Amino acid sequence: MLGICGGLQVLGEALVDPHAIDGNGPGLGLLPPVTQFEIAKTVRRSDTAFGELTGAWSALSGLRVRGYEIRHGVTRQHAAMAAGRPVLPNGLGWQNADGNVLGVYLHGLFEDPAVLHALFGAAVPTLDDVFDGLADFIDSHFAAGVLPGLIACD
Repeated sequence: MLGICGGLQVLGEALVDPHAIDGNGPGLGLLPPVTQFEIAKTVRRSDTAFGELTGAWSALSGLRVRGYEIRHGVTRQHAAMAAGRPVLPNGLGWQNADGNVLGVYLHGLFEDPAVLHALFGAAVPTLDDVFDGLADFIDSHFAAGVLPGLIACD
């Protein structure tokens, strides 16, 4: 199971919202952290590397990844929960002890060719490749001017 951004937060123990931004609530408890929402929103690009992962996600161990964060809050280890650990610096990623649940704050993870290669092999096309192929298909199979007519609003 993989949770990205809000998915990471929900996989954790709890969501604490002292500023009434997104609401308090229990998490699923599949990962050990608790997220506390803050007023300031984090919006930044991140370039980091995974630590040691186990189980289904072990192919990402040591892999340098790029993505972006866009979130409210800080996610930290819950003091009473030891069944999991951070796998990216600064609380950007967590894995459970069994190795089958991973949560990360990095959007764009599956747009990173290195991640695709590590998880699925060299033959997996990147998102850019898929969109380029779709554009080529449309260009060769649609008459000029058809698309604007399909999306015109009355």
